[in-house]
Amino acid sequence: MQVFPVAEKRFFLRLANGEEVKGTLCRFADEHGIGAGVLRGLGAADSAELDFYHLTEQRHEAVMVEEPTEIAALLGNLGRDESGQAVAHIHATLGRRDGSTVGGHVDRLVVGATLEIDLEVLPGSLNRKLDLTVGLRLQDSYEP
Repeated sequence: MQVFPVAEKRFFLRLANGEEVKGTLCRFADEHGIGAGVLRGLGAADSAELDFYHLTEQRHEAVMVEEPTEIAALLGNLGRDESGQAVAHIHATLGRRDGSTVGGHVDRLVVGATLEIDLEVLPGSLNRKLDLTVGLRLQDSYEP
């Protein structure tokens, strides 16, 4: 990953072919002491595992994308879980060769040619906690 600091609390990140997005972003957050941030990006993916959550059944359904795609939109945030571990909550819209798209919550996303991310670091920490009523780790608090 290449890192381009563009302002005091803003980075442009360029991930390379083969890098896994969520793990790379969580390591970056840990290395830079980031407790909260927002991100957006575009690029290419080699493969992905997206997730659709069935709220009434509180279960995840994997959506496997085993083909190269264009990352038409990548949106998300960085925060911390109950144990202080970095969490990257990301959604993506992926464009297929025929022009169709698939999208959802990103469980795993492997970069194709490149992925360009605009990361804005926020002060403090965005904290996530398991909400038993929906079965997900939701934003629970923000500590400036």
